[in-house]
Amino acid sequence: MYCCDAPGLWITKVETTLDKHIKIIDLDGTFVSVNTFHGWMKFLFIQTVKKFQFISSLKILVVIALRYTKRIDHATMKYKILQISENISTQKQIQSFVTQLNPYVHQKLLSIVQDSDTVTILATAAPLFYAKSIKKMYGFDFVFATPSTTDIPWQENIRTHKAKNIQTLFMQHHWKIEHATLYTDHYDDMPLMKLVSSTCLIDASKKTKQKVEDGQIKMVSLDEPY
Repeated sequence: MYCCDAPGLWITKVETTLDKHIKIIDLDGTFVSVNTFHGWMKFLFIQTVKKFQFISSLKILVVIALRYTKRIDHATMKYKILQISENISTQKQIQSFVTQLNPYVHQKLLSIVQDSDTVTILATAAPLFYAKSIKKMYGFDFVFATPSTTDIPWQENIRTHKAKNIQTLFMQHHWKIEHATLYTDHYDDMPLMKLVSSTCLIDASKKTKQKVEDGQIKMVSLDEPY
């Protein structure tokens, strides 16, 4: 059974005890090795062409061109692509896209998600409409993602906003966020890194590693059990 408690949040009703470990896991570049939103844009464009939805195909190309020429920022591009997606995509298409991500899943992180003694939170800037399918497919307990464009005010689930959303979830469940572990690949999660007990970097860039070191963030290895 699933419910939506807040914009961008979908949870499975689970009994959570204090002896369970809590893991916060980023999606793009972490749980999967690819950028899912770029993949979704390509997937959606191909689907519109196959179904002769050429007006939608053109809209997608225009949005990408505007972003490529820096006439719009990343958040605006995402919002416009979400608007197109929400109007034409089906649940069958979304499920097909999510299934295609399977070869890119990080197997060690998947084993953490499937550990019955661990509560896992998928925390991502990716759109909720496919992030919740990823949550269901792999067994995450919670997912925070960028909500539908019908949510007002709309805000991308990233950086400080992402950290605040996670912090609110922990307060609601009377958990201590300073006991949680974060898995991520990017310095965009610095606000969240400063809240949790430790961070595990997954395939991070030199720039991210340097920023984490400069921020004196406590690090753990993926091979460490907890």
